[in-house]
Amino acid sequence: MGNKKWKSSPWTIGIGTAIFSFCLTLLNDLFKEKPILSSIWQIIKWVGNLIWKILNFDIKVWWIILFIILLILVIYIIDKFQKEELPKSNSNDYKEDWIKGLKWSWNWEFSNSRNSWILSDLTAHCPKCDTPMIEQSMSIGTYFDCPRCNYKEHNRPEDESYKVQRIIIDNINRRKNKNNP
Repeated sequence: MGNKKWKSSPWTIGIGTAIFSFCLTLLNDLFKEKPILSSIWQIIKWVGNLIWKILNFDIKVWWIILFIILLILVIYIIDKFQKEELPKSNSNDYKEDWIKGLKWSWNWEFSNSRNSWILSDLTAHCPKCDTPMIEQSMSIGTYFDCPRCNYKEHNRPEDESYKVQRIIIDNINRRKNKNNP
């Protein structure tokens, strides 16, 4: 640490001020020829008197009851109208990826019944123009059609969306495991 930083450090200023004040008190007591540090003794007596006055304050029982009722009312109002905050998830930023030759995008929604985040709006994008494609399920598989350039992706198994969803969740788990060895 440089010499200038040491001199302007808040710690140096705070400790220096305390030592300087203590030395001034000592010098004041030496010149007054009193055996005890008068400034410090006055502060101790003032704090003691303040505590004594607070402890001997006359309090009516109805003040205490009213205070407790108001405190309960305020806590109830805060609890009733406080918006419930959803738990945060590090995976909420992960919303698109290239999987099995297609770009996929999705959103995250909080499920109250599961009390967790779930994947929603899973959509395949056209590899030519990046337009969200229309998924059509047929008896022989799932087809993806691009409404913009008429690109068609055929011969995909019916459960392709479920496989992609499973891969996304696995990618999140792998990231967590990599970050937390």
